Amino acid sequence: MRATHLLPALLLHQLLLLPTAIPAAEGKGKKRNPLHDFKKTGELMLIKVNKTLEVKTKLLNTTEQCAKRCSRNKGLSFTCKAFAYDRVTKRCHWLSFNSLTNGVRKKQDHAFDLYEKKDYVRNCIIGKGADYKGTVSVTRSGIQCQAWNSMIPHEHSFLPSSYRGKDLRENYCRNPRGEEGGPWCFTTSPETRHEVCDIPLCSEVECMTCNGESYRGPMDHTETGKECQRWDLQRPHKHKFRPERLATGMMEMQFWLHPKPD
Repeated sequence: MRATHLLPALLLHQLLLLPTAIPAAEGKGKKRNPLHDFKKTGELMLIKVNKTLEVKTKLLNTTEQCAKRCSRNKGLSFTCKAFAYDRVTKRCHWLSFNSLTNGVRKKQDHAFDLYEKKDYVRNCIIGKGADYKGTVSVTRSGIQCQAWNSMIPHEHSFLPSSYRGKDLRENYCRNPRGEEGGPWCFTTSPETRHEVCDIPLCSEVECMTCNGESYRGPMDHTETGKECQRWDLQRPHKHKFRPERLATGMMEMQFWLHPKPD
């Protein structure tokens, strides 16, 4: 069953039972928290094996400050894809890589929390997929994508330098203009100029049954398109459903979940 068919009922059920846990991250007159852009993994650090990968560190008081700099790439000579926060020393480590990057290994470390930009690590799209920055590089029919900085076999104007911020790297599927159909690419077949890629909607990655108590999928927007508030944040809406209080341990992000009321 598709998740989108059950979201209206789930919304109604949550609003009736959970009046303090409104699932929208947008509060009137309040700024959006940059942490909503990140997937959190507790007690994990990334170690670079490839020495060419870049890291920058600085003492900062909060993860929100780290997230803001990573989102804006402020003061960084590279595109920030993740950051690790040392809770003991209050030091932020901005990373030019994430857990999917070659030449990186994971290390369990109780002092660190890892925050990875969701656009780079999720394997599904929200809406038209304009923010998708994953690594799918094959079209729906199975044709390998042409590199964005290549003019062979198809000449085009979608150069990385012309679409800064759209991550037109290598030959990954992208939707730089936010067009209908989702991420696409020019193909390596002379007979097919371009084609959409087969990347599922996040709302369809995992189905829900009953009231969705066991749902653990990646959907983090409501049916009307509003972004969900992270479960580990108390802004803009205060609530009692904190990850550390629930035995499931699955409420790290702002994904749609349906916890049982106290």
